[in-house]
Amino acid sequence: MQSIERLLSINSNYILAGLIVSFFLMETILNRPVMFKTKIQHLLRNLLLQSTVIVMASSFALITVLTFDWIGAHKFGLFYWTNVPFWFIIIAGIFVLDMADYWIHRVDHTYPLLWRQHRVHHSDTSMDASTALRTFPTDNIYFICGELLFAVIFGLDILSINIFYFIFLPVSFFHHSNLKYPDWLDKGFGWLIVTPNFHKVHHEQDQAYTDTNYGSLFIIWDRLFGTFRTKSVKDIKYGLKEFEGDEKQSALFLIRSPFVTIKRSPGKDYLDHK
Repeated sequence: MQSIERLLSINSNYILAGLIVSFFLMETILNRPVMFKTKIQHLLRNLLLQSTVIVMASSFALITVLTFDWIGAHKFGLFYWTNVPFWFIIIAGIFVLDMADYWIHRVDHTYPLLWRQHRVHHSDTSMDASTALRTFPTDNIYFICGELLFAVIFGLDILSINIFYFIFLPVSFFHHSNLKYPDWLDKGFGWLIVTPNFHKVHHEQDQAYTDTNYGSLFIIWDRLFGTFRTKSVKDIKYGLKEFEGDEKQSALFLIRSPFVTIKRSPGKDYLDHK
């Protein structure tokens, strides 16, 4: 347990920096030809948005710690009341947090006010690993609040959320990376986890696919609640049609876009399924 805690104590900013450099190099080396200048601009734009997220999220760090301290001090939540082993709380807690993210993510796509913020992430028409960084700052707050609510209901330990984020950070880069993944990954593990190819479907600009595959780590929630869909990666067109064009891809426009009324383009497949 101490070795796990030491591993989790690594500064997340160091991990983030390592992931950014590693995936940038992998995508540059493995994808030829690469417009290096364009890729740098794309990375810097997404980094700018991520910097606002880090500032916003850091203000919630104390709230997160205090919430878990309160749960532990009062032995509050379903897991405490049923007196399950600590190891079960930790492992089940990772699934509970992922289920919380699934529902918050689904709500983000459902309500226009929340979609205005979440669409910043989906607006990337040239998706690569740095798209994982493209998030409007307040969008993450809803996920944190949802996770804390589920933590209180189930009685989770802070170790669960630390492990969850430690796993999710690199997985998010894999999900958005401009790399090819073998079919056996989907066939062998796609019954349980969100593979990169499954998440890429979620970034298809047609709303029939955008509003699917909400899971962060586990695809079981999508399979269970009827939101799982597949599509060949080679046929996916990334981003949102209403965000096409250099002007709408600028950092300035993305930051102010939640305050701008932009009609959503549902796409042909979505209309066919209505």
